[in-house]
Amino acid sequence: MTGLTYDNRDQARDDRQQQERLLDALDAAASQLRRDEAGWWIIAGRRGAIQTWGDGKTWCVYVIGRSTRHWTAIKRRLVFTTITQDGDEEGCFRLFALPTPQEAALIRDALLLRKRRTLTEASRASLISAGVNGRFRAQEMAMAPGLVPQGTPTPSRGKSAAKASINAVEETEPEEVA
Repeated sequence: MTGLTYDNRDQARDDRQQQERLLDALDAAASQLRRDEAGWWIIAGRRGAIQTWGDGKTWCVYVIGRSTRHWTAIKRRLVFTTITQDGDEEGCFRLFALPTPQEAALIRDALLLRKRRTLTEASRASLISAGVNGRFRAQEMAMAPGLVPQGTPTPSRGKSAAKASINAVEETEPEEVA
């Protein structure tokens, strides 16, 4: 999908890598890195988006304020960036370097980006007790290594209750006569 956006796959890969570095610095959720309608890699928030500037080093941060007053407050908070477009309730900033943790919090707040979830042992245990590990047991924990503790029993590869009921239905259905 390099169509009208990138000249080749290498440019698309480089753009995504630059966005991933910023996503890590922002400590934002990985699901917020996606392609927009035109195919460009963006970090999408609920009140704006971040795109690369095109030089491989800087970013364009587009922010939509709730009102003129809110937009003014956002401009005051993001003083570490340079304003490139200043509208009534929205605008663009240019970010020249990866943000510090304090600056990242301000950007996440302005764009309403979700923060990356960190799993501690306590939160991992609560997910397991809530039944989240049931989805991963059938897949031999391939999708979530480390989520299920080593001592947790896993179901056997034999017939499950669901498979047994499906097989029973197949046995009771009448055969078609040609």
